[in-house]
Amino acid sequence: MHVRSISTPSKLIGALIAFQCFILVIVPYSFSWAPPLDVVEGLVWAPHWLIGTYKHPPLPSWLIEISVLLTQNIILGPYIVGQLCVALTYWFVYQLGRLLMDPIRAAAGTILMAGTYYFTVPTLEFNHNVVQLPLWSASILLFAHLRQKPQSWWLWIGLGALGGFGLYGKYTFAILLLVLFGLAFSERSMREQFKTIKPYLSIGLAIVIFLPHLMWLLQNNFEPFTYALDRSNGGTSSHPLVFMGAQLADHLPIVLILAFTGIGRLRAAETQPNQPSDLNFLRLITFSPILLTLVLFIMSSSSAKDMWGMPMFTPLGLWIIMEMGKNWSVPLLNRALLTAIALLCLICVGFVVQAFFPYLDKPSRSNWPMLEVSSAVDRLWKERTDKPLVNIGGTPFVAGIAALGQKTRPNVMIGVDLNHSPWLNEADIRSRGIAFIFDHDEGVPALCGSAAFKSTITLKDPLMPPLTAIICPPL
Repeated sequence: MHVRSISTPSKLIGALIAFQCFILVIVPYSFSWAPPLDVVEGLVWAPHWLIGTYKHPPLPSWLIEISVLLTQNIILGPYIVGQLCVALTYWFVYQLGRLLMDPIRAAAGTILMAGTYYFTVPTLEFNHNVVQLPLWSASILLFAHLRQKPQSWWLWIGLGALGGFGLYGKYTFAILLLVLFGLAFSERSMREQFKTIKPYLSIGLAIVIFLPHLMWLLQNNFEPFTYALDRSNGGTSSHPLVFMGAQLADHLPIVLILAFTGIGRLRAAETQPNQPSDLNFLRLITFSPILLTLVLFIMSSSSAKDMWGMPMFTPLGLWIIMEMGKNWSVPLLNRALLTAIALLCLICVGFVVQAFFPYLDKPSRSNWPMLEVSSAVDRLWKERTDKPLVNIGGTPFVAGIAALGQKTRPNVMIGVDLNHSPWLNEADIRSRGIAFIFDHDEGVPALCGSAAFKSTITLKDPLMPPLTAIICPPL
């Protein structure tokens, strides 16, 4: 890639998007033997087109299934859709920058985001955090347009539609909606619009779009919120202050891009005046969501998962550039882009090294031998019955890859009972049978009755744990 020949800010952003989409799809795909954990979970839900699950709203699983239908590949498709989300986010951030500053500085603020952990490593596992990146950045962009054109019917309608749709990605999207609602009252031109029907039409449209899922939540006693509370008090969650420290650490690589671009050159650059209202807007939209999250966790005495902050800082690079108040040049942009590309290459090197030299001698989920596991389960099933294998249960990840490796994807039952698998019923399990597989020793599930055959699967890789398979033929 001849980066030095790229002379316009938009082309530089296009080059960043193209390079990241290419390298963070091809390299992980080439060195993955199974989908990551959250993708496997999404693929368990995906064929059933659920309006809700016991954990999360359904948008990511819908997108996963669409990506698999288009690519006919359960590993490649989710990698592609993950990087497409990042690509859209880069573009939305750049367009936001164009509204608030000149194109060169807008591009600089966008390129800086390639130095944040949240735009790179976690995006290799497509999930509810990744899908929020474009949803948050698009909503902020629409709101920024509304600041300039508060009378626009289409912008109010678009923001309402995106608000309702965004809640299908993850419930924490509501934090952004609360912040935007508060900012609307802080802007005089937008505050005046609350004397008209436009904001209320926007809110009503969001409610109508989210209503099917809201009805599902009511029918299921808000089960995902119970799950979230359990997670917030689990062993992998952090104290709110530790959570804030993690957010700082996850964005420190931005400093590397600034350093290799040339701190001295930036200090010597001509000062660029900013519109105070635009700078204040960037400050508020960048930090209000995370501060509101912190307050909510402290008030509820809950802990937080570090990744919950993933979509909240999409305007951070623009804020840094505007706060610095310095002019950027195309040569400086090229240096920043080269540094961002180098960081992306290092991430790919790390992915490959992890595939062959697992951290703490524990293979990552994407390096589990999916085909070997599914073949072993299929062989044990055929030893006991001549019926097709259409149901698999057990440890969600292991059962998931055992199903995904089959020629025809079986239904996957989450765990050992039907509580979280509404696409199955007890009559179906008894009439068609089920194969359970676990990554630990497990007793015979109650659904099997007495007609069960238990065995151990030893995989070729000595780092892999022995698996327990329980074959329950049709009754």
